Amino acid sequence: MTIRKRYILFVVSLLAASSYMALTEKQAVGQTQQQPLAAKNLKTVQPTSTAGAFLASHFAQSQYDWGAANDYLDAVLARDPQNPDLLKRAMILATGAGQLDVAGARARELIKTEPGNGLALLIVTVSSLAANNITEAKEALDKMAPGDVTDFIRPILKGWVAASSGTFDTTGLNATAIHSYSGALIALYLKKNDEALKLTRRILESGSITPFDASRAADLFAALGMKEEALPLYEGSAAQNKGNPTLEAKIKALKNNDQEKLKSLLQPLQVHSPATGAAVALFDMAYLLYQENSDASAKLFAQMALALDPEDVEARLLLADTLARNGRYDDAIAYFSNIPSSHPLYLDVQRQIADLYEQSGRRVEALALLNKLFTEQKDVQSLIRIGDIYREDESYADALKSYNRAVQALDGKVPEEYWYLLYARGMAYERLGQWSQAEQDLKAALVYRPDHPYLLNYLGYAWADQGINLDEALKLIERAVALKPTDGYITDSLGWVQYRMGRMKDALPNLEKAVELMPYDTTVNDHLGDVYWQSGRHLEARFQWERAMNSTTDDKEKETISDKLKNGAPPPPPLRDLKSSIVDTPGAVPVEKAQ
Repeated sequence: MTIRKRYILFVVSLLAASSYMALTEKQAVGQTQQQPLAAKNLKTVQPTSTAGAFLASHFAQSQYDWGAANDYLDAVLARDPQNPDLLKRAMILATGAGQLDVAGARARELIKTEPGNGLALLIVTVSSLAANNITEAKEALDKMAPGDVTDFIRPILKGWVAASSGTFDTTGLNATAIHSYSGALIALYLKKNDEALKLTRRILESGSITPFDASRAADLFAALGMKEEALPLYEGSAAQNKGNPTLEAKIKALKNNDQEKLKSLLQPLQVHSPATGAAVALFDMAYLLYQENSDASAKLFAQMALALDPEDVEARLLLADTLARNGRYDDAIAYFSNIPSSHPLYLDVQRQIADLYEQSGRRVEALALLNKLFTEQKDVQSLIRIGDIYREDESYADALKSYNRAVQALDGKVPEEYWYLLYARGMAYERLGQWSQAEQDLKAALVYRPDHPYLLNYLGYAWADQGINLDEALKLIERAVALKPTDGYITDSLGWVQYRMGRMKDALPNLEKAVELMPYDTTVNDHLGDVYWQSGRHLEARFQWERAMNSTTDDKEKETISDKLKNGAPPPPPLRDLKSSIVDTPGAVPVEKAQ
């Protein structure tokens, strides 16, 4: 079993450790299935009984409101303060709620009855480091039993505890990228640059490294003043993470030899104490768990990292992301709002806040924030996002106005960086029935992204739906299918263009596959019904139209399908003798290749 999996199983098992009042726990879980995920603050009613408080705690935790869950459980714990199962759950909830002082007190109480509890000892270690109680932290680390899941994190924390007294101790660190990085940070903190360099090179020798590992090694090289080693690693990572503002800022600062900017960007130069160094290791664990979608476990480690380093932006971003994907929009916004304007990700974060406003039904606030970002920061992406919001709401005229403002902000020229603006505006034009402008924008976008499956599909389907350029439409959609063979919409497009060309035998298997991929989609079922009808399979056609009818709430679609159920499908409309070239038609706006 991998270290990552062992951590996940370990923490998840602790989250479910409480067997106190098992029956009521099951009842609480059953009740939560009927509740909306994005609940507001749940601490609105104070239960009068122990059972009620316990149920309320479970419900709040199921809604990812760990603060309320912790508060409710306090009332239960007050009535049974020595119950180890309650202490475990209360300790975990307090950690997830960011109350590490409370969690530490509960962990110390739990250790009295379970002296070898690994998570309790880890929480004591963290709370001790946060309070600069190095002696207690060392004692807790020494009590961690060998062979349990704390084996991975313990040697890193031991290294930082030793560093607090000026001792360089990397005993127990293995050759993994995380351990090598942590060892290099300890060495750099102690100004043992030769050791730091050796461990940095070990990151690159640890096997198949990720762009994240490569950029971290680059950070260390840059911190050691080794520009020639750092720059190609940054550039390689940036090539795989196009548009990453942090990487771009580091590359620019390194090329310009801007030491002050580098100091603000490089994590190794921001480790100014054993506590902040240990926070990096805890964040690493949080990030691994986050990637596995184990949000509850990731939350614990991220909060421990934040307790050791309150300025840890990465931990705040991770916590905000986990809150957002669990429907806690207001809590996520609170974390995002604490990201300073000087941070390279500030604009991205502000746009995420706007997205959360939109997802939670606060459209006015979302639009106000995005307009503010454009007014104050000249952020063209915010204008594009305003257009997207209107387009997703089918307010296509308003969407078009915002997209045109974005084009004007770019001086009428759309570089490759903003290729999506052409795609989005093309869709808005098409929905408004302004096909000539739509076609020009979609073709211009295709110059920049010739292998984008959804762009290929959109233009190809639009041509097929109008009965024009069918040979070219077929080529585009065949390319899209090759890129996304399991996408039902694209497979449907392939079958539909073949249908419009009169190639029923080719269309039929593709539309049947599309229905398998998207069995409840109105359009896909309707298309298959049309092909069945033209193939003489009238009973099957009516069956598909019935499915299409049951899947839609659109009155116009219902009227069209109802007519087919009564009278059958008319033959495909005649093809129009129109041609246009993908390459030769100019874009709706001048297009310049980004340098």
